[in-house]
Amino acid sequence: MIIGFFKKEVKKHHDRLRFYESITGMSKIIRRYFVMNSFDGALTIFGFLIGGYVANVTDAKLIIGLGLSTSIAIGISGLTGALLTETAEREREIKSMEKALQRNLDDTDYKRAYDFASILAGVVDGVSPVLATLVLLAPFAIIEASQAYYYSFALALLVFFGLGMFLGKISKTSLILTGIKLVLAGLFCMVVILAIGAV
Repeated sequence: MIIGFFKKEVKKHHDRLRFYESITGMSKIIRRYFVMNSFDGALTIFGFLIGGYVANVTDAKLIIGLGLSTSIAIGISGLTGALLTETAEREREIKSMEKALQRNLDDTDYKRAYDFASILAGVVDGVSPVLATLVLLAPFAIIEASQAYYYSFALALLVFFGLGMFLGKISKTSLILTGIKLVLAGLFCMVVILAIGAV
């Protein structure tokens, strides 16, 4: 009986999500936000860690604390920015529909679908950089900071490559090529920071 109720609830929510998707096309926006802000978060922390390595910072607690603080700031920026932007765009679409239909859509599934899409976009945009940061900072919670840098750098390049492959899958282009492009962006960031550190 409990399993049957659970299945019924899951199906109901699944059907509602599919309906919202058919109205808003939110999955495309969510994918963009996920990749964009995951990359932003990972690249920012990558640069932060390179700076720490150049400066010979070996206090793991300091690195983790500053890294998390930075990622939370990026996350809050992403959440509020995406939420406000998407809400404004969706409100414009709703008002355009209301004008065409000559009726108020406030208490309709269409309005609820647009509101849900805006909130979900904000959440994904806010959470994705934090998740990327946790991956890159994980070695500092496990091993000595002097060694953790190398593992974090390797993880960063893997994250860049993985996000690039995901973009390649979305765009139906070469997964390897798009993965390499994001890795090159990361390496370019590394070269610039190392050059600045050498001045």
